[in-house]
Amino acid sequence: MRKEDVPPGRRSEIMTASLKMFGTMIRQISHEAMMAMLVIAPFAVGVIFKFGCPLFESKILDRFGYGDVLVPYYDLFSWLLAMLVGMMFAFVGGLVVLGEIDDGITKYILVTPPGEAGYLFSRIIGPAIVSGAVTAVILPVFALTHLTLSEIAVMTVSTVLCGFVTALLVVTVSSNKVEGMAVGKISGLFGVTFFVPLLLKGSIRYLFTVFPMYHIGVWSRGGSVLSLVAAAVLFAVWITVLYRLFRRKFI
Repeated sequence: MRKEDVPPGRRSEIMTASLKMFGTMIRQISHEAMMAMLVIAPFAVGVIFKFGCPLFESKILDRFGYGDVLVPYYDLFSWLLAMLVGMMFAFVGGLVVLGEIDDGITKYILVTPPGEAGYLFSRIIGPAIVSGAVTAVILPVFALTHLTLSEIAVMTVSTVLCGFVTALLVVTVSSNKVEGMAVGKISGLFGVTFFVPLLLKGSIRYLFTVFPMYHIGVWSRGGSVLSLVAAAVLFAVWITVLYRLFRRKFI
């Protein structure tokens, strides 16, 4: 049945059921210490960045004559915090999916009113949206430098998409929750490619051009809007391919 053939009342029921599934996932997370810590971690990191970096620089580095060493990289701390929020929240959603696969209940959830679309929303898209909202709120609070609205917007959208890709990678590549933890750590490299334009010189850096966060990194270092266009296209390609692999897990 096409979306336009679904009666409005039916759509409302599906959305309500999807939100209930999302609420159930939140309760699952709150009852598992490990996943709860993954959600709390970005806030703890934000506090460390905001207060720890200036303190470390003024109280320790300055005594050895290395004051203001970290100042030129303050904006990178903001990007790292944004990526942590996006990837951690989405990573938790991926772990919940793997846990439900382990328990053998996924196939039963998929035949409930929300169906595949509702399941995807409650487990992957929902956490990504929440991570975007959280990112937009905490960045101005914990950023070590002034961020423009355009910077916050790009940070929020790109890190949400990065987290979405991470969640899909965790589910499609892993066969259980234990493997998911390992894959989650490795998939963090997807976001780390943001720092390649800063850290690597020469032609070797072009090996990372298949990663959208590489182009976001180029934009952040003064690149043109074409870098954002390239990142958007690559995000679309990655998500399309991974979503098809995601569906094969259940169909």
